[in-house]
Amino acid sequence: MTKKRLALLLGGTVAAIALIFGVFVTLPAPTVTKTPAAKKPMVKVATDLDQIFDPSKVSQTFIDLPAKSQATLNNIAETAYVPATFRMIYNGHETQAINVGIKLKGTTTRSTLSNTWYRPSFKIKFDWAKGYKTQTLFGLKELTLNGFNQDSSRLHETYAYESYRAMGIPAPRTGFTTITFEGKSTPNTPNRGLYLVLESEDDVFFGANFKDVTQHVYENNHDVTDFDAAKIGGNTKVSTYFKVKQGWNATPNKDDLKAFVKAINTSGETFWNNLDKVADRNELIMLFAVDNFTGNWDTYSGPMRNNFTFRSNVEGKFTFVPWGTDQSFGENLMNDSSARQRFADFQIKYIAHDDFFMKVDSPYTSYPGSYIFAHSAGVTDYDTAINYPVARGKIFAKCLAVAECSTLYFQDLQKVNEWSKQVGMADQMAKTNNLIASLLNQYQKTEGTRTSKWVTKQQLKIDDAINKHCKLNGATIVSCSAIS
Repeated sequence: MTKKRLALLLGGTVAAIALIFGVFVTLPAPTVTKTPAAKKPMVKVATDLDQIFDPSKVSQTFIDLPAKSQATLNNIAETAYVPATFRMIYNGHETQAINVGIKLKGTTTRSTLSNTWYRPSFKIKFDWAKGYKTQTLFGLKELTLNGFNQDSSRLHETYAYESYRAMGIPAPRTGFTTITFEGKSTPNTPNRGLYLVLESEDDVFFGANFKDVTQHVYENNHDVTDFDAAKIGGNTKVSTYFKVKQGWNATPNKDDLKAFVKAINTSGETFWNNLDKVADRNELIMLFAVDNFTGNWDTYSGPMRNNFTFRSNVEGKFTFVPWGTDQSFGENLMNDSSARQRFADFQIKYIAHDDFFMKVDSPYTSYPGSYIFAHSAGVTDYDTAINYPVARGKIFAKCLAVAECSTLYFQDLQKVNEWSKQVGMADQMAKTNNLIASLLNQYQKTEGTRTSKWVTKQQLKIDDAINKHCKLNGATIVSCSAIS
């Protein structure tokens, strides 16, 4: 059958893009508590983005790189976009070949084009240079292509972002694609295998997911980061701990962040009341619940206090948006081949420490890299080091310490947990694992099986935590105790 060639959409106002539920069968969130039901997804819009961001299929991506671009992408220090030609084939349809900008993506996972054992991730930019400022791909200005360097299962980001979206938290959409470098100038290994197609958190994303006007979008610029007054930095776009991703030209100050930090550096009922003034409080607590359900230890509410994006509106109220969810669903640091090299002395212990569970009911938790903190504290015993407790994000810890916030958190945790049972998340993961099996090695397929089984174990652990800390009327949480 002849493939249909689709025209590129150029310029114009970007319409609101529907949130798409990918592999899952979309079911209403269960009404097991008295808390408000999860937000319903927007009406699905007929757009080819539905097929690009469809993890029930695998698309094909083809990239042609001039020799100069290849040389740049083999320099790990380069951050500039370089020319490339890009096209995709999905569901029997093909985009036209278009000129784009491409650059390497990542920090600890950053790799060069010539590296085939630790594959590079990429950013593709469609409005990348003079003469292309109105160019988009079906309304998108850019795409992220992740190489799964910290997720052997290839499942974590798809199912983590799906969980956030199902609970009303704006989160990127995902799809699967294979990458092939083509043309006269190609790398030594043109076929690079399976990648994640990930929606970038740019102004298009925020415009599609928020009705109010964005003032700033921030992200942490350092791991183990928290909202301390000393870490805000002056009125500069980039500081040691935080950087402004959007909004700096219109509002070149951090007054909103300063007010936020002042408000949350309180405690008890004062903290709880202040949080409502400077943040979408209900949405933030739900985000913490999904963080914990997915075991996302590399986010703000986790022990690494890392990988968090947060947005203020013109009134200075903040909303957090998930990003970098590959370290979830029991992911062990030692599944990362780079980590196995960097921490070879701990390799045997940590391969055995594979099915990791972060505590869902404590302001402290270990994580698969706890030994790093243990070593700094002078702890040398291996068994103690791998379970060494690390402080989590202070907003999450302060929430647990207030009974009203703790109650809302456990109600939300129960809600996402029950939803995961209703949609059959473990079974859906197994189906996705089968879908991509031909593109995986045996270890990766086994890791996908472990990930799906982890979900069933996590569901039971969350039920136990709720029964331990909360009073229930039937299945409904009435109240939960403060935890400090």
